[in-house]
Amino acid sequence: MEKNSFSSLIELFSSIEVKEKGVERVYDYLLKNRSIDNPKELTISLDLTIKRIYKIFSLLKQLGLIQVYDRPMKITINEPIAAWEKLLSEKITRIRTDCDVKIAKCEKSFVDMKSSYRIFQDLTTLPPVEYINILDNEDPFDFIRNEIIGNSKEIFLTKGLNYEINSLEKILEMLKNPKFMKKEGYSDVITLIQTILKKMPPIKYRILISRDHAQEILQIVKNFSTYNNKFEEIEKEYKNLWDIRIYKDTCGDFIIIDANELIQFSIDPSKKLLGIFITRSREITEIFFKKFEEMYSKALKLEDYFKEIKIYRNPTILDKFIFSFF
Repeated sequence: MEKNSFSSLIELFSSIEVKEKGVERVYDYLLKNRSIDNPKELTISLDLTIKRIYKIFSLLKQLGLIQVYDRPMKITINEPIAAWEKLLSEKITRIRTDCDVKIAKCEKSFVDMKSSYRIFQDLTTLPPVEYINILDNEDPFDFIRNEIIGNSKEIFLTKGLNYEINSLEKILEMLKNPKFMKKEGYSDVITLIQTILKKMPPIKYRILISRDHAQEILQIVKNFSTYNNKFEEIEKEYKNLWDIRIYKDTCGDFIIIDANELIQFSIDPSKKLLGIFITRSREITEIFFKKFEEMYSKALKLEDYFKEIKIYRNPTILDKFIFSFF
């Protein structure tokens, strides 16, 4: 068996907390052969006892990954992609439910403790760490304006990962499908982007993107390059909104607000953005700010990055918009 393939199988079963000895070997055999007509023949080739093989069959059936037929016994693999998507979806749902229960327990315990000891918060102070949940139907730009930016003057943002935000996926779909865009109330792509940009406070956004992530974003940029010449009228208005640079290595994922608040992201195993943690500790924020400044000073400006990858034009408003939010 190929080492890398088998390692990925071990990692997959580990991710759903299945630790049954030999389960990867049996499932690897099924992926390659689709069925098992004589389980006893596997004892030598897989170096497992017949008792353990039957136990693994029972587990795989319980997970919905195989079908077991009796008299004579025959094992057939269920269609792997559909079976695993269903299994992982159920697992992720349980994880989220468990997390919600634990969070609720933490919050209730804290409330009970404050009540028992008659502790009241000084309203002039803010908690050192605050968690804000992001709802699936929430407009990300309203959220950024109201919950993140507020009355801030400057934003420092790093981007190293691609994570799912439903509303941004919807914007991509509108850019791909003009009919869907009009159905959502936007006459054209300029109206769509202008509407979004008007929600953003006119402050300075300094954005640092890892080179690997920039390559992913570039694929989106290329898909919508035909729109670039439509934004000439608003280029001047938003020309200096973003200062975007590309960093050669990983740069993490965080936001610094006015050099005194640190925001980090809560992301589930499927890379969906759940919420943000806001840290107001000056010492911690200063560490991240110095890290940002150091990376930013060594990073390539977006204009120079375009030249390096042989895109012989200056980044447009649409380019900068996509690099900033995707």
